[in-house]
Amino acid sequence: MEKFTVKELENKFENFIFNIDDYLESIQNKAKSQGLDFDLSIKSVDLIEKYIVNNDITIENDDYNDLSAYLGEVIRRNFQNAQWKCNLDKENNSLYYGFPVIEGHSTEGILLSPFHLIKAFILRKKERLLLGAIESQINPELIDWSDFPTEK
Repeated sequence: MEKFTVKELENKFENFIFNIDDYLESIQNKAKSQGLDFDLSIKSVDLIEKYIVNNDITIENDDYNDLSAYLGEVIRRNFQNAQWKCNLDKENNSLYYGFPVIEGHSTEGILLSPFHLIKAFILRKKERLLLGAIESQINPELIDWSDFPTEK
């Protein structure tokens, strides 16, 4: 994503948001033809994994974009204050730089990249990876660092 200017990334993001309903409709229709109900509920997140496995989806496949948009919309619609954002923070969040991300879904101010989550599942095929990742951001387990040495 580094090869794009900030303006180009903003334009790509605006285009993504403008077309998001088309991405959703496309993947929902494909899923429906396979007996999967992509109803934008949290329960449908497990069906995303089933769809990816059944159709041998890769990141080069058009469904990768549609599934990422769908996952982001599930989170946006089911968690208060969740919204799409174009991540342009190179300094503090360079991993997601230039990607559409979800923010506001977690009390900890964490960004969630549906594109990176879908890619992780495509690569690992670990059951319940998507839902586990969402749950860990919604209800993060805080680490008690008090037993660890500090710098002096």
